[in-house]
Amino acid sequence: MRANYIPLAAALALSPVAASEVIGYYPGWKHESFPVSAVDASRLTMALYAFVDLCWNGKHGNPEPSVNDVAPCQEPLNGALAWRDAAQDGANLRALVALKQRNPQFKVVISVGGWNWSNRFSNVAASAPARANFIASTLKTLRRYGLDGVDLDWEYPGEAGVPCVAGEVCARPEDRRNFITWARELRAAFDAAGKQDGKHYSITIAAGANGNYVGDGAWVKELARSLDWINIMAYDYHMPWEKSSGHHAALYADAGDPVTADGFYASRSVQRYLGAGVAADKLVMGVPFYGYGWKGCAPGPQGDGQYQLCQGGATDGINGGNSYGYAQALRTGKRYWNASARVPYRYDAASGVWVTYEDTASLKEKARYIKQQGLRGAMFWELSADDQERSLLRTLSESMK
Repeated sequence: MRANYIPLAAALALSPVAASEVIGYYPGWKHESFPVSAVDASRLTMALYAFVDLCWNGKHGNPEPSVNDVAPCQEPLNGALAWRDAAQDGANLRALVALKQRNPQFKVVISVGGWNWSNRFSNVAASAPARANFIASTLKTLRRYGLDGVDLDWEYPGEAGVPCVAGEVCARPEDRRNFITWARELRAAFDAAGKQDGKHYSITIAAGANGNYVGDGAWVKELARSLDWINIMAYDYHMPWEKSSGHHAALYADAGDPVTADGFYASRSVQRYLGAGVAADKLVMGVPFYGYGWKGCAPGPQGDGQYQLCQGGATDGINGGNSYGYAQALRTGKRYWNASARVPYRYDAASGVWVTYEDTASLKEKARYIKQQGLRGAMFWELSADDQERSLLRTLSESMK
């Protein structure tokens, strides 16, 4: 039997904490192609508004050439929130909050950072005045728009995902300890503000799924004390810059995957956090609503292109890249199913394009696992990647009930 896999009959005998959260990121920069009016708030418990940045030395954005979006801050204080487009972001937030009127379970939270905008986190976390500015700026924003909390998407403490340019500091050895201090201060301020406002302001983080992020687990356990929960980014285990095709969000181990021994699959990521002593009801497992493609993949002995050498990332995805929305993935080649990893994949033998993605069947498997483990719920990136029928959101929402 596969490690961490619980047969359905045995699972029914368990009595875990009921999984309830269905959390989706709303990418604010896609408001024209995916307006807030397209969000089905009836099937969500929370929308994470992506992304808000941090101000440092009067600027925000990332000067690294692959990003290169530095701009002046609206509020030029170190640690204050900074906006991509203050007017549009404000309009988006008001529209999202308006959805709460007919959906009382729905909450709206701002997500700070992300892959491109994590470059100022280390500086802010290391500075008591900057942390105080962040807290004041965030509370002002939550109250202004009627928001419900903040999500800190720091990628990653101690190791910046996007390379840092010369002359900048994007990571420090003490980042983890500073993150704990920051979260503790934020919790105290949010609890005090919540008493004044008669509501609870939530604090969550987007967290790495691999062993490097968790480390020995002690820091994560301590950090979790100040958080409502941790959103584990349980995806991107394989990426199209790799030479061979591979599943980017396998649920369980597959002996055929070369990185299985490294624990690059979702259930192992969850077990890392549980093993560190983080309570199950403080863990939310992330799932992807998007896929990745490789091109020029050899068919291999099974004729399905799985774990085969390829010629690089696909170039027929979104904007001519290697990312695929759900509907686009479904139009590529023939569907296959990995019974060990519990995920689908597609392969077009004629073109050699191989796609890893999530579909309704794999989401049901993940929802089952989340409930078996007594986790807080599911998070996904992101709302606009679903098809027009909202097939993935509908499946996830119904499966989590």
